[in-house]
Amino acid sequence: MKEAAVIQARVAELKTNLLIIEQRTEEELKKHFRKRDKRLLHFLHKEKSVWEYAIQQLDWVLNQQ
Repeated sequence: MKEAAVIQARVAELKTNLLIIEQRTEEELKKHFRKRDKRLLHFLHKEKSVWEYAIQQLDWVLNQQ
């Protein structure tokens, strides 16, 4: 099993990616509702869910050690 420090570093990277996704979502939501790209918003929502799940699972692994 990988060392806890390696897993923590990966969690930090995932949190950075999550922040980028949240920023992109906020930028898109600032647009007028007719000019918003609904496919992009849907994609960002799904990506956010995946990143959050990955972070949750890695945190769980760290807490099990």
